[in-house]
Amino acid sequence: MNAKLKRDIVLVGHAHTGKTTLAESLLFAGGSINRKGDVLQGNSVSDFNEDERNRQISINLSLLNTTYKDHKIQIIDTPGYSDFIGETISALRAADAAVVVVDAVNGVEVGTEDVWQRMEKLNMPKVIFINKTEKEGANVNDALASIRELLSPKAMIIDFGSSELMEAVAESDDELLMKYLDGESLSDDEVKNGLKKAVLENKLYPVIVGSAVKDEGVNALLEAIVSYCPSPLEHKAYTMKVPSSDEEKIIEPTEDGPMEGMVFKSMYDAHLGNIALMKILRGKINTNDDVYNATTSTKEHIGVITVLQGKDQSSVSSASCGDIVALTKLKNTHVGDTLCDAKEKLLVRPLEFPSPSISASIKPKTRADEEKISNCLHRLCEEDHTFRVDRNEETKELLISGIGDLHLKVMVDRMKSRFNVEVDLGTPKVTYRETITKKGKARYKYKKQSGGHGQYGDVDLEIEPLPKDGQDYEFVNKIFGGAIPKNFIPSIEKGARKTLDEGVLAGYPINHVRVIVVDGSYHDVDSSDMAFQIAAAHAMKEAIKTAGPVLLEPIMEVSIVVTDDFIGQISGDISARRGRIMGTEARGKKDVITAHIPLGEMFSYANDLRSMTQGRGSYSMKMSHYENAPAKITERVISENTKT
Repeated sequence: MNAKLKRDIVLVGHAHTGKTTLAESLLFAGGSINRKGDVLQGNSVSDFNEDERNRQISINLSLLNTTYKDHKIQIIDTPGYSDFIGETISALRAADAAVVVVDAVNGVEVGTEDVWQRMEKLNMPKVIFINKTEKEGANVNDALASIRELLSPKAMIIDFGSSELMEAVAESDDELLMKYLDGESLSDDEVKNGLKKAVLENKLYPVIVGSAVKDEGVNALLEAIVSYCPSPLEHKAYTMKVPSSDEEKIIEPTEDGPMEGMVFKSMYDAHLGNIALMKILRGKINTNDDVYNATTSTKEHIGVITVLQGKDQSSVSSASCGDIVALTKLKNTHVGDTLCDAKEKLLVRPLEFPSPSISASIKPKTRADEEKISNCLHRLCEEDHTFRVDRNEETKELLISGIGDLHLKVMVDRMKSRFNVEVDLGTPKVTYRETITKKGKARYKYKKQSGGHGQYGDVDLEIEPLPKDGQDYEFVNKIFGGAIPKNFIPSIEKGARKTLDEGVLAGYPINHVRVIVVDGSYHDVDSSDMAFQIAAAHAMKEAIKTAGPVLLEPIMEVSIVVTDDFIGQISGDISARRGRIMGTEARGKKDVITAHIPLGEMFSYANDLRSMTQGRGSYSMKMSHYENAPAKITERVISENTKT
């Protein structure tokens, strides 16, 4: 099909605005399905995964397609819950325009605000659909007012008799503006052409009013999609990168020229293995083509090319600019990779996903679960780039991280339903540290006789604090006159480090300590490396007890993004978490609060912040430094770690 007749559309909006129901109506109106499915009954084309049917929400993006007036419309349905924002981010990069769905009862909600801001950064053209007009309490005027206040004042209901629309269309084009100001009327074609130009340039956002449940306004929406939304050829030029260099190259989306495709999503199928979803940015691809992965510098062979309609796959022999296809059995291709013609190796701008904001420890329930968990987690991470798995070498915990509670719960459910792996969830352990606050000293003589050669090591050492902004450890040998032979000094250091690594208060590593060996003695026959290790380890323990040992807790640098009206509440909450506000700065319509907060106070913060701000706040954090823990925290941690 000629790319001029293609439209790649993403459906976005807050949870429960009716995106999936609207997708069913679009498929039905376009003749792609004979009867509409229902989200509540679990038979919609879009929500076909078991976890989506059970929860009655969209969790994954899904690919759909229909036709209208000889146009091929490819639709990407996305989840509305912020926990699954990674799916929406992937979908936005594959679409050329968006249909923003707004609830006629609730107006613009926080999920819609968030995704609108993301689309603004991409300069993506948008059409707005006010849905659920059949509901009690629906108010189109109020919904439109919230759209203009929270999204854009350039949103406008399409009414060709409206002077407001005529004026907005005229302002999109200098010639039309002159004609309009001269009092001349604009023809229908001039209005439609001007309207499309305004939409493509983000100067106007058409608003369609309707009800997906009752199929009202659906044909008008399809008309708006084919009339005002861009074809793939009208997408702005792509900025590509030449591999292994800083050179950039601009390419136009065309039907000819070397093939360029971006993999924006990976899915796993029990029978087919990994399925890569790719948007063709330029050129054409055929079955049995050999292509080049510019990201991994490897060759790939294209076997079967399929077009998805929810879970159903239809094989095609070729695909071209603007098509969104599924490719199977690729050997080394992942999300964000660029597949291209080997004649012109170029890289697409990488996908950027938000960092996880919530973590949990997981423990396999059985030995069988333990053996399968590595492969299971690898596949889940491959599918979802907002899901992360780490192993904390210090606490020996396996940690999973995601965007929110629901996100982690879905992942744990998938581990069980798809991979038959069951785990117990827990709160991650805090990686405390210990240190000393003053000088200390001790001498320890290790002497053991049990027949034959004995064991003898005698170590006299001093310790003192190092600056907290300096090195963690320093070892100084001040022995003179051969009190201890030089060949035993490394053993003394090894024993001292063992105590520092194991801790004295609560079993955590001890930081910022200078160890000074000042004296000792040895035995010609009985002294050994092990004897001096043991003597040094004991001497260190005794010295630390005299040096004012304290527990240190990790302090995170937290950046919290909220609107003005939540600053007071957030500030109070920071104080309640024993945090300190370090500064506040404006970022567009929002404020960024930077604070130092103990890590131990942050494990529930993702949900707490969402609750405090009605979902409008976000945050990120990184390790800053360690500080002395309060007495109550120290007592609790020592108690928890000294239980037998």
